[in-house]
Amino acid sequence: MSFFIGTRHTNFRPRLGTAIRRIVPGSLSNVRASVLALLYPQRCLGCKALIEPEESFCTVCRKFILPIESPLCVCCGIPFATATGPDHLCGRCQARPPGFRQARSWALYQSGDTPHPLSQAIQNFKYHRNLSVGKTLAGLGVVHFPLEDQAYDLIVPVPLHPDRLRWRGFNQSLILARAIGCARQLKVDPFLLERIRPTVPQTQLSASERRTNVRGAFAVVAPERLKEKRVLLVDDVYTSGATVEECAKVLYRAGAEVVDVFTLARAVTH
Repeated sequence: MSFFIGTRHTNFRPRLGTAIRRIVPGSLSNVRASVLALLYPQRCLGCKALIEPEESFCTVCRKFILPIESPLCVCCGIPFATATGPDHLCGRCQARPPGFRQARSWALYQSGDTPHPLSQAIQNFKYHRNLSVGKTLAGLGVVHFPLEDQAYDLIVPVPLHPDRLRWRGFNQSLILARAIGCARQLKVDPFLLERIRPTVPQTQLSASERRTNVRGAFAVVAPERLKEKRVLLVDDVYTSGATVEECAKVLYRAGAEVVDVFTLARAVTH
């Protein structure tokens, strides 16, 4: 009995734990992972089917996720229908150059009546306030980030109006921006750009209506923090480009040297 009394007792359990870890390396972490997988099984972000813990989408849903690859527009990043040829400017960017230097996205986003795994996941994140889905999507954004060769001074998420932020409880663009910032060791400034007036949801508007809707909706709070900075502007989905274009114009007017755009998904339509 005396073996478990006094100072020997206080030192026994740490030594025992160390001994167990030496005998069976990683056993405790494996048990913990197994218990968590049993209590909180990983489900596909698209169809909710059970999948392996390290996966995000099931085998079936992965077939419908189309990563954006060349050839694409060197400016707005939209992929071309033909799978051959070099990257070049699309017709829209030639006719009306956007407000940013370049925009890139990970995969195509298909909205409409037909369910699409990536769009289902993003909508679940934004409109059903599923932060665990958002964390997984942000991780995918980090893994598939297409602007690794670019140097930036800071990351700026597209802001929500305070009323929308209170309703949703979080800014989905900020969650994505923080994941990229952490992975690339870049500062994220969520307060540099603000939405100074509310706007109606863009989903049911035409391209021209979207541009009118967001015109004058953003402002830079502290231009001195932006002067001659190379900025990565982050949003969740690029549809018409109206929102990120307006944000980029405001950032340039306030003194930014470069404004590039990254979105997790890109709508099929221009």
